[in-house]
Amino acid sequence: MTRSVRTSIPIAHAIACAIAPAILMAVSWTHPLGAQAPNRRVGNVPREVSREAVALYNLPTTKRVRGDLTMTSADTVRGDVTVLNGTARIGGVITGQLLVINGDAVLSATARIDGSLTVIGGTFESVDRPMIAGEIRVWSARLRYREDADTLVTDLNGELFTRWARWQRDEPNGAKSQLFLTSAHTYNRVEGLPVYLGPRLRVRNGDTRVEAELFGIFRTSSQLNFVRENLGHRVRLELRQGRGSGFLVGTRLFDEVDAVENWQLSEREVGMASFLATRDYRDYWQRHGAQGYVGVFGAANTELRAAFGRERWSSRRMHDVQSLYNSDVAWRNNPRSDDGVMDLFTLTGKLDTRNRADTPRSGWLLKGDYEHGRGTIEAVAPTTENVRNTARGAVSYGRALLDLRRYNRVGPSAQLNVRVVAGGWVGGDALPLQRRVAVSGLDALPGFDFRQTIGLNDVGTCATGSSTVYAALGRPAQCERMVLLQGEWKGDFRLNLFGNGAGFGDRRWMAGRFRADGAWVLFANSGRGWLVRDGSGDQITSSLYVPGLRTWRTDVGGGLDFGSFGVYAAQAISQSTLSPNVYVRLGHRF
Repeated sequence: MTRSVRTSIPIAHAIACAIAPAILMAVSWTHPLGAQAPNRRVGNVPREVSREAVALYNLPTTKRVRGDLTMTSADTVRGDVTVLNGTARIGGVITGQLLVINGDAVLSATARIDGSLTVIGGTFESVDRPMIAGEIRVWSARLRYREDADTLVTDLNGELFTRWARWQRDEPNGAKSQLFLTSAHTYNRVEGLPVYLGPRLRVRNGDTRVEAELFGIFRTSSQLNFVRENLGHRVRLELRQGRGSGFLVGTRLFDEVDAVENWQLSEREVGMASFLATRDYRDYWQRHGAQGYVGVFGAANTELRAAFGRERWSSRRMHDVQSLYNSDVAWRNNPRSDDGVMDLFTLTGKLDTRNRADTPRSGWLLKGDYEHGRGTIEAVAPTTENVRNTARGAVSYGRALLDLRRYNRVGPSAQLNVRVVAGGWVGGDALPLQRRVAVSGLDALPGFDFRQTIGLNDVGTCATGSSTVYAALGRPAQCERMVLLQGEWKGDFRLNLFGNGAGFGDRRWMAGRFRADGAWVLFANSGRGWLVRDGSGDQITSSLYVPGLRTWRTDVGGGLDFGSFGVYAAQAISQSTLSPNVYVRLGHRF
C-alpha cells in the first residue's frame, strides 16, 4: 500500500486514452451564455455516483416525488429533493440538492438551487445560466435499480467474482434465486483467496421476506488441494418482517476464518496490501459452530441484534501464498489463538444518520457490540512475558467495542470530522488472545509502523521484553483495553488541466474537462492500549482508570483524498525520533 505500481500500458497510448475523452467532453459542454445546456454526458454512470444517488433518495429527510414535479417562482422547498421517473420543472427555490433519476430537469431563469444538481438517465435544459451553488452533473445513461419496500437498491456488484449464473423475478411478491461464485472476503496469507460457491433464495410476500443461502467455501492457500484445511461452509436462514421498521429472526451454521481486530482497515485495503506488497495487516483464526439471532430495525439504518451460539475456536497457520511484489520477503507469522469450545452471547447495534454512506458530510455513525463468552480453553496461545497468566480450563469473560463518528459540515466546502474508538475487557476472566486489541497501523496511528514496538513495555500493542521474541510470535495484539481519538479537517479542491476557455469560467461547468476533484485533509490521531489488573508498570492500570494522556501515542499529518483513494503523510510527535510515513488509503480515512 506504500509502494508505487508500474503498468505495462505504453505512455503514448495511456496519454491518448486519458485526453481523448476529455476533449470530446469539453466540446460537448462548450456553449455560449444563454444557450441551451447540453443534454447528455458521455459514458456510463460511475459506481460512486450511483451509490450517492440511491443513498440520497433513501434518506428519510429527502423529499421524494414520483413522476413530474413543477415549481413556480413563488415555491420554496427546504432540504433535498429527488424526482423519480419524471420531469422536474423548477422555477422556485430548493435549499438543498436536486436529484432527477431517469427523467429530465428544466430550470427557468427564476430557479435557484443551493446544493448540487444531478440528472441520471435524462437531460438538463436551461434558458440561461441557472443559480446553482454546487456542481451540475448530467448522465444520459439510465440508473438500473430495484425497489425493496420504500427504498431503492442499485444492482452494483463490488465483489471480486461476478455472479456465475442467476434466474430471478423482480415482482414485489415472488421468489428470486441466484447461484453465486464469489470471493468470500479478502485475499490473505492464511486462506489465499477464499471462494464461495452455492445458491441463495429470496422469497417475498408483502412486508415479509425470507432469505436462505447455502455456500461451500474453498480456500486457495494450500496449492488448490481439496484437504480439510481448505474447505468450509456457511448456511443461513433469515426472516424479516416490516418495511421501514420491523423485526428479524435467523440462524447460521458456519465453518469460517475470522479476522482479529477487523475494525481496522477495509477488506479491500487488506487484500490489496497482501496481494501487491506481501503485507497482511490482520491476524486470523477458525470459527466452527452454530448461531441463532433476533433483532429489530428502523429508520436511519438503525438495527439492534442479539445472538447466542456455540463455537469451536482453533488456530490457523500461515501459508506462503503468492504476491505480486516483494515475493522474496517472508510473510509475518500468523499468531496462534486460544483453542477451545465457547458459548457466546453477542449484542450488536448500529445507528447511521449520515447524509451519504460513501461520502458523508454530516451526521452520526455509531457501531457497537458486546460479547460474553463462557467455555473451556483447551490450548493457550503464547504471549510475551507477564502479559497474562491464563491456563487451560473454564473461562468466562465480557468484551465490548464502540466506534463513534461525527461528520460536521462547517462551510460549503469544509468539514470537521471526529472519531472515537474504545473497547476491550469489561468483566470476568482475562480475554482470549484473539479477542484482544491494539492501537497500531494505517487506520489508527499511521505515523507509527504496523505493530512497531518502542521500549520494553509497548503502549500500542502491550508487547513486553525483546522485540525479537515478539516478532517470532507474529506480533499479536495483546492489550485488554484501548482508546483511540481521531480528528480531521477537510476542504474541497478542484484541479483543471485545460485552463479557463469559453464557457468554463464557472466551476460548476467543469464536467467537460479532464479534472481531479477531491479534498485536502489535515488530521491528528492519539491513542494507546493497556492491560487491566492491579499493579504497577507502563502498561498496567486498574479496571477503573484510563492511563494518563502523556503516555499516549500521537501523530499528525495531511494528504489528498480523491474518494476512491487517498495519499497521505503522517509524522509521530510523541516519539520525535521516528521518520514520517507516506502511505495510500483506498477510500476515506473514516
